[in-house]
Amino acid sequence: MPRSALDHVEIDYNLPSTEIGALLGRLAVDHPAPAVDNGSETETRMGKEVEIAAEDGAFQKGIMEIGTLTPFTCPECHGALVKIAEGKMSRFRCHTGHAYSDNALLEAVMESTGALLWQVIRSLEEGVMPLNHMGDHLRVAGDPDRAEIFSSKARELELRSKTFHDAAFNHESLSGDNLGQRPEA
Repeated sequence: MPRSALDHVEIDYNLPSTEIGALLGRLAVDHPAPAVDNGSETETRMGKEVEIAAEDGAFQKGIMEIGTLTPFTCPECHGALVKIAEGKMSRFRCHTGHAYSDNALLEAVMESTGALLWQVIRSLEEGVMPLNHMGDHLRVAGDPDRAEIFSSKARELELRSKTFHDAAFNHESLSGDNLGQRPEA
């Protein structure tokens, strides 16, 4: 979290953790908190977002108007995402209310991709079972030519499943935190 703050927010102080308490004490005495402008655009938007987080109803509360529509979709509900830019940081919200930092969005998209790969594998393998069953039934019933059509299709689905197995086992969990980092030596 401190690294993220340094990367994304204009900071006033950067000091060791052992000196933070003393600085906070001095700042609290020397610089009283400024009056909050509840009419500012940022305050209005943040108020709306707090309502959304607490009560849902993002679409009805105007989430689509407080950000820029993006080509991205929500990894959870597949709804449209709006981008809310604040300085160097970007956040995303869908019209149903799910919220992501840019880092969390990438991570969720990759997690969803991994889950979908396993769903495809399951579906293909579940298709193999009835094909083999039907092929066996046709073979026993004395129709080996039709039985071979079903068995052949079952083998084809098994090969497709293998391709997706390979993709699932090689699937990476990507995020802004693990991209560009060198492995520890």
